[in-house]
Amino acid sequence: MKARPFLFVLIFIASMMSPMVDSFVGTAMAEDTVVCCDSAEVDLHLLGSASSGSMSPFSQDLTDTTTAATIANAVTSEETVGKWVLPNVWPGTIPANTWTVSIKYEVTDAASVQVNATATLKIGSQTFSDTTDPGSSFLAQGTGTLTFDIDVDATSISDKGAIELTLTARSVVFTLPTGDAKLEFLWGSEDSDSTIEAVIPLFDLTLLEPEVEGSEVYFSVVIDSNWGMDVLSKSDSLVMRVGGTVLDDDPILTTLGDGVRVTWTWQGAKGGIETVTLEIRLTIEMGSEALSGSTTFEIETFDSSGGTGTYYPPEEPLKTSGDGSPLSITGTFSLDSLDGKVQLQRETRIEIGGEMAFWMRWGMDHIGDEVTTLSPVLKSFDAGAVSDDDRVSRTIEDSEEVEFKKQMLSRLSTYYLFEGLGFDVEELLGYKTKDFDALYFDLDLNGESNVVNHPVTLIITSTKVLDSGVRIRLLEEFIRVQPSPLWSGYSLSLSGSTTAMTSFAGAAVNPSGVISVSHSRLPWGESLSIEGENIEQDEEFRVMVTPTNSPTHSPLPLLLMVILALGLGFVVALRLARNRARKVLYIELVLIPLVAFIHFFAYPPLFVGGAVGTSVLIWWLTAVTSPRSRITLAEDAITLTTPVIPCPACSTPNPVMSPERPLRFACVGCERVIKIVA
Repeated sequence: MKARPFLFVLIFIASMMSPMVDSFVGTAMAEDTVVCCDSAEVDLHLLGSASSGSMSPFSQDLTDTTTAATIANAVTSEETVGKWVLPNVWPGTIPANTWTVSIKYEVTDAASVQVNATATLKIGSQTFSDTTDPGSSFLAQGTGTLTFDIDVDATSISDKGAIELTLTARSVVFTLPTGDAKLEFLWGSEDSDSTIEAVIPLFDLTLLEPEVEGSEVYFSVVIDSNWGMDVLSKSDSLVMRVGGTVLDDDPILTTLGDGVRVTWTWQGAKGGIETVTLEIRLTIEMGSEALSGSTTFEIETFDSSGGTGTYYPPEEPLKTSGDGSPLSITGTFSLDSLDGKVQLQRETRIEIGGEMAFWMRWGMDHIGDEVTTLSPVLKSFDAGAVSDDDRVSRTIEDSEEVEFKKQMLSRLSTYYLFEGLGFDVEELLGYKTKDFDALYFDLDLNGESNVVNHPVTLIITSTKVLDSGVRIRLLEEFIRVQPSPLWSGYSLSLSGSTTAMTSFAGAAVNPSGVISVSHSRLPWGESLSIEGENIEQDEEFRVMVTPTNSPTHSPLPLLLMVILALGLGFVVALRLARNRARKVLYIELVLIPLVAFIHFFAYPPLFVGGAVGTSVLIWWLTAVTSPRSRITLAEDAITLTTPVIPCPACSTPNPVMSPERPLRFACVGCERVIKIVA
């Protein structure tokens, strides 16, 4: 009984403290508010074939290839030119307005063509149409645009409703045709962009009630549409303003029902209760009017550490908004000789930033989480040694990092890289993971262990023993092309080296103009670098090498053979020119730096040998074709009165040193015997 007053005191204190504890979480007085949009002006681009075409509000869906419907003969009865459908229109009201249909055309081999055409719009159950006027039915030779102004009455369209455009021609007559006269209607490409200027409901923009955590406030907008991620990936921009100031930090993307939730972190709160104005602006096409909406919220914040500076979503974040994340591939590789074979060792560093880095960090913090909404890639990780206290802590604990590396090494590497990151492992590393003699995974959080938008680096170390002289693929385009790109483009920087007794023979890249390969050869080994910047996800390339320990390819043996061949060749040339002028021969020593240049830039041994052989041949030809040397005698050996006789064979002057007759002596030039009788 005596303990009861004390218990009542504890209860009273707890009841007084609970609002204080809750206050540090912060509050927001508001409700979710739909701020946009009933209907909006939009250009619907015509795409696809004439028989089953489609429409899209996104110019990014245009291709480089133009689709054409050709009329090559006069038409006297109604003929369908093309049909295009926009399915799954967002439900809402379509106001009374005039829609403009613009169809590109080209007339060839005729002065003009007279066209009686009709454009028919079917919106839900309603049908509207327009026919060419007599004054505009003459289409001149060349290219132009045929337009139809279709008056559309106010109507409504239900969920999953469709808009359909049909273009028909009832009469086509060519004027002054020459050769194969024809009329082509064109669409589907940037050069031939045929459109419908329409006013339709596109999506709903809903500003959610802000979430407050200490001094941090999380503002979210939900985009509900039938285009899903395309609204983000193919639109021009999405901007959130708080009190007129743009939030520049990268938002966090998650799904909410059938919509996409985009959340920004705001750290500009003054503390306490304040009213803020939010504005969201979505621009579908560059140059078009932005669709926007705004509302006000009352929030209460406190001066505390709050969160990590980045919204931590309860749902798995999306990997991309469509712009893609930055990616950098760096690394080193080396070649060594091993028991008659060659051993290739590689360290590949994959540095990932942006939304993909946040997705990876969030996934590591959910290792072993039994939530069923996780994607198959993240759900494939077992809990292992990760405890409940470590999981979902907003920080990547040591146990989570260890477990991630352990499971990547044991069984998940190919699946995670392929499905999670969109990499083809075999093309990135040259071989399947199971084919390596040794393989290790490491992780570098780059100094940040929190689940925030900060780069993550995967480090893959591999070893593979290869047969000497067998050509292999060192690297190939490894990005799996995605409809909504995971990567905004990537950079590539790899450097390799060999020992003095091994070689990357025949290193070459094909057929990319973006990737460059630099190959050099020094006595102690070769260097090979592979570089590229701003590489697109669909860029095709392949880097091939032939690892070998052949003496004719290896740097040191090849250099010794070159030195020996040049040395012997020049000695023979000197021997051939022992009685001839050698000035030109000495000048031709400039061929040695040329051979050294070919050797340094790792040209194939055949080229190096050809350069050596050509140099030696030039020396020999010079040696045997140089003029004979003219002997200059010392002043004490010949006087002005000493008779001189030219050699009948080579015309070399020869002093006659004796009055004896007959006299025989050898020519100082050609060594032929000269006989003087008198």
